[in-house]
Amino acid sequence: MNKRMFISLCLFAVFAVGFTVQAYAKESVRTAEYISIEPLWSHTISIAAGLEINNGRATMAGSVIGRSGTESISVNARLDRINANGTITNIGSWNNLNTTGNTWSWERVHYVARGHDYRLTLTATVFRNGESETVSMSRTTRAN
Repeated sequence: MNKRMFISLCLFAVFAVGFTVQAYAKESVRTAEYISIEPLWSHTISIAAGLEINNGRATMAGSVIGRSGTESISVNARLDRINANGTITNIGSWNNLNTTGNTWSWERVHYVARGHDYRLTLTATVFRNGESETVSMSRTTRAN
């Protein structure tokens, strides 16, 4: 590269950095309203299910919170293996996990085989004001 071309490139770079280009476009005014989508439950505020698997050790956890006035909560937990062909094999079930009041929480460890997907399903019945409401939540995790 000769000296003249080098100086030209340097000058071009200096001028290119020194000048800013502005472009104007007609601004489109759009308003978006973001609405959170929540289930419409009468007796239940929330249900959560957690499933974490490390080295074949599945740690299952769950919580259910009922609205004010909840008398009791009963939960059935089910751990299933999802086989490669799509069939389901039940690995363990824990039924009638009960508490009085409006908060239920649970944690349990179960050992599983690696190389499969596992699904924890919690089905909770919340009793409030002489009525009951059943809600469900599941979580799927791969055991590597």
